Amino acid sequence: MEDNGNEGFAIMTLPGRYRMLSSCIRNGGFAEGETVFFYEVPLGYDDPFPEEDMERQCARFDLPPDAVGFMTAADIRRVITVCEEEVNGTRAIAVATAGVTNAVYAGERLSKEVLDLLPVHDPARKRNPPGTINVLVAVNVPLQDCGLANAVITVTEAKSAALMDAGVDGTGTTSDAVSVACPPGDGCKYAGTATDAGIAIARAVRSAVAGSVRKWGNGKRPKDFVTKLDEIGVGEKEMWEAAAALYVPNPDWELEMIHGMFSRNLATLRKDINVNAMMFAAINMEEMGLRDAMFGLDKGRFTEDPVHLVADELLGIALAQYVAGTKGLFEYIRYDKKKPGVLGILGPFLDDIVASLIGSIMSRIYTELLEGEDRLGS
Repeated sequence: MEDNGNEGFAIMTLPGRYRMLSSCIRNGGFAEGETVFFYEVPLGYDDPFPEEDMERQCARFDLPPDAVGFMTAADIRRVITVCEEEVNGTRAIAVATAGVTNAVYAGERLSKEVLDLLPVHDPARKRNPPGTINVLVAVNVPLQDCGLANAVITVTEAKSAALMDAGVDGTGTTSDAVSVACPPGDGCKYAGTATDAGIAIARAVRSAVAGSVRKWGNGKRPKDFVTKLDEIGVGEKEMWEAAAALYVPNPDWELEMIHGMFSRNLATLRKDINVNAMMFAAINMEEMGLRDAMFGLDKGRFTEDPVHLVADELLGIALAQYVAGTKGLFEYIRYDKKKPGVLGILGPFLDDIVASLIGSIMSRIYTELLEGEDRLGS
């Protein structure tokens, strides 16, 4: 382990010239070599040419041109973890560094809280995000190209299992990288989880990643409902668009003012434990239904929103009455019937609970404005 100013730099030397398949920034893809390194960069790192930066570091440490390189914002000295497993003579050594600030389930959208951590000048705000899971795994048996590719799948599955073990919400981060190394030669075609190589790889990776995450200090941190909705594509923008679609303009009220009040009400409700409980009840039921895990609604019947399923409406009613009373209930029904914007594509539980949330907020806004104008009694 070397110290690069305030940053870490870990160099691994393999037993010989190994064949590698990796998704690393430097020398990614198929490669041959005996040197792999982990380069630590600061949080908020925004070099537009990371490959050139890594070349400078390689020159600084006199590394060979075929060295394969990982980049991470995690504290290498603190989180680097090495684990070894052997199955019937097949050995696998895994080296992992894990920072999971931006952990996400594959296919979900990053939350605003995570996006806010990214460099402001980055148009997509997705390049070089903080937190990366890097995994190097080396086995003592040759693997064919197909076997190396198969091993990458095994590493990825083991990494996701490790995150579950460590209590992290996500299957990985947005910038994970992996490298699988093996001796040269005509070896195994397969390295899946039914093979000795695959089992050894999975065990070593699962232990190394979970151990690194624990060193990093991450536990299962609860999310509020706004964060969760945003991850599945129902962000504040989508909710406001649906809300505005049924707003009948009042010449005395500017739309931008209504928008601001909508945002402030949403920010208040996201801190309410009871609102969160009802929202997550609906979100979790939606996920169960989509997995065919809801009793009585298996074999895809959940998505048909059968008439005898009324729990979704009951949750919507409960939320509306809690947030805005009887007036909120009327607005909820209006939005649920019309289903403007994103409401038209959501499933049975989500369309009701989000319609209730939007309707309740709009009801609160109308009440506040009318009270301010002393028009409720007129």
